[in-house]
Amino acid sequence: MTHRTDLLGNPLSKDDLELLDLYARLKALAVRTDLPPVVIANCKQAMVMLWNACNDLALLHEEPGCD
Repeated sequence: MTHRTDLLGNPLSKDDLELLDLYARLKALAVRTDLPPVVIANCKQAMVMLWNACNDLALLHEEPGCD
């Protein structure tokens, strides 16, 4: 993700960028097909938790998109 501002137009902090990076990395892991199902399920769960933080901070506007 290459955002420079949040959804309100405020510059992103180093912490904001780290949260977005972690979310993107978990999102990438969650769609892999070569990992055991338990790993994918836990990546999805962790991704949703980070999505909550990013959404509450107005860092992104998307649904986590996992079941």
